[in-house]
Amino acid sequence: MNVTATLFGQMLTFIIFVWFIKRFLWEPLMHAMEERSKKIADGLVSAELGQKKMEQADIDYQKIVSDAKKKASEVIDQAQQQSNSIVEDARVTAKKEADKITSASNQQIKQEINAAKEKLKKDVAKLSVQCAEKIINKEIDEKKHKEIFSESLKRF
Repeated sequence: MNVTATLFGQMLTFIIFVWFIKRFLWEPLMHAMEERSKKIADGLVSAELGQKKMEQADIDYQKIVSDAKKKASEVIDQAQQQSNSIVEDARVTAKKEADKITSASNQQIKQEINAAKEKLKKDVAKLSVQCAEKIINKEIDEKKHKEIFSESLKRF
């Protein structure tokens, strides 16, 4: 075998092998790599867009939570004010009712005191009359009694 022919055969085989690879494998491989690079680039862009959307969503979430807390605080403040108003109204109403009841009780007590005084006056008068009758019956006899009536009649 001749070295030149072998070398020439190997070069020819290598050229055919390079042409075959370029023709059938290199182009599809490069096309697949370009598509993969494009998909990766699109994925990175989508990831960045998704990240920005996540950041915006987080900002929106924080704003919504802040607004909700502010509104909840306002609602709680309004409820507290209404509660205080209701308690104050109830306190005023209870005070008025207590004053009315006290006034009515005082009026009733005065009436009962006046009735008791009147009854006491009647009882004292009755007792006085009974005592006077007993004293008169014991101390005045008929003679003195006739004399007192006679004198009294003479004066008129």
